[in-house]
This record gives sequence, C-alpha cells and structure tokens, in this order.
Amino acid sequence: MEIRDKLNTLEGYQEIIKLNEKFILEISEDIQKLDKSEKNGEQLYNRPNWEAIQYNLEDIFKYQYDNILAKYSAGVSVLEFKEELFPVLSTMETSWKKSNGYVQMVWMLSIAIMLNIEDEKFIKLVKMVEKDNPNDFLVDFLIRHRIPSWQGKSDNLMFKRPYLATQEIVTLAQYDKIKGLERLKKYLLKEWYRGHSDAGWHDAHKSNWNIHTGYWCFESGALVKILGLDDTSLKGLLYYPYDMVHWNDEIVIPKQRSWTILD
Repeated sequence: MEIRDKLNTLEGYQEIIKLNEKFILEISEDIQKLDKSEKNGEQLYNRPNWEAIQYNLEDIFKYQYDNILAKYSAGVSVLEFKEELFPVLSTMETSWKKSNGYVQMVWMLSIAIMLNIEDEKFIKLVKMVEKDNPNDFLVDFLIRHRIPSWQGKSDNLMFKRPYLATQEIVTLAQYDKIKGLERLKKYLLKEWYRGHSDAGWHDAHKSNWNIHTGYWCFESGALVKILGLDDTSLKGLLYYPYDMVHWNDEIVIPKQRSWTILD
C-alpha cells in the first residue's frame, strides 16, 4: 500500500482512524441513551434530546469523513474506499447543511461522479441539496452531469474564492480542452489550497498534533471526467486524485439520464 498524501505517515493516518473510530463508538452509544430517554419522556442533558442527537450525528459525520480522507491518503484501494463511502453518505443525510458543509457536498458529489456510484445513492446527495439548496454553480454543474433534468442552473458561487476558477475551467473547456486543462492545472498549483486558508484543515500538516488526514481537490477529478480532459500531465500533481479518476477506465459513465427527482 503506497501512501498517496505523504504529508503524514501510514502510522499517523492509522492513529487518526483508530481514534476516530473510538469517538464514533462513544457517540453512537450516547445516541442510544438519548433515544431511550426520549422514548421514556426523560431529558438526559440540558438541551432537548433531539437536539443533542442532531449534534452527535454531525460529529459522527465529521469523524467518518475524516476517516475516509485518511484512508484514501494512506493508500487504500479505490474499491475499498468506495465501500467506505456508503456509511458516510447515510450519516450525511441526517446532518448536512449548506451553512457548514458546502465543501463536503462538492467533494462528495465529485467523488460520486469519479466512482460512478449507483443512481439511488447519488440521488440521496441530490435530495440533500434540494432540501437546503446553496444555489451554486459548481453544485448544479456536478448534479446536472448525472441528472440533466436538474433545474438548478445558477451562475452564483457560494464561495468565489477559490471556486470562481471552476466556472472559468468549464467555460474554456467547452471551446478549447487544452486551455481548459491549463486553467485547471493553474487552479491546482496556485489557487485551490491557498483559497482554503480559512478552512479548519488548512495547514493541518504543520500542527503539533497528529490531525492531517490529507489534502484533495476532488472537484478537479470530477471536472476532468465530465469535460473529457486529458489529465496525463496532472498525474502526480499535488491535490489531484489521479487514481480515483482512472480507477476503472473501461467503465463509461452515462452522460444522459432521464430521471426526475421525486419527493
């Protein structure tokens, strides 16, 4: 198993995963107690039981998400990573909000496109967006790749920094794939990481604590798949998930779908 993100060690990633699994187990046990108290008409803490459960589910999602990042960075096979994705998706259904989860939604949609996950699982992500729509160009663009009937066609970006570049990549690639690829390469080399300087995970590899789970610009891989770009020159580039893009090249991702999202 070859480490993909070498800003941490295999032992470091394994330590994070083990600790997060411990936290998930403890939180799950707390949720069971809260659920039992709610059924018995008792309050376990100062805040309402349902509110405490919601906070706990959000924490589980955070730890689960950190773990799949750490596992991908540590070098697990893409097929194993794909299997790890589904429990995260289930927890995300109960806890995702655009106010604090925009980046996670962009990444999950992008991963889903690269791995060509099953329709019913992709629709779960779409329903989350329907419920709390960020009205965002990139989110809409990613969804429409799988569901052309998706009504969202916003030119707005929830975060122009660094995501304005994605609009430029899409526009350029429609007329000149080489220029689109050049713009994508600039995004990866000079804009993506710097553009997340306010994120909690930025510079995690410099921390005195073992908290670095990996830096991955998953939307770059999704854009390559959707726009049909030749990413040969991106192989080995920091932040680019090359082997996730190419995990099974003989699978052709359908570009046209006729589904309608139903309530």
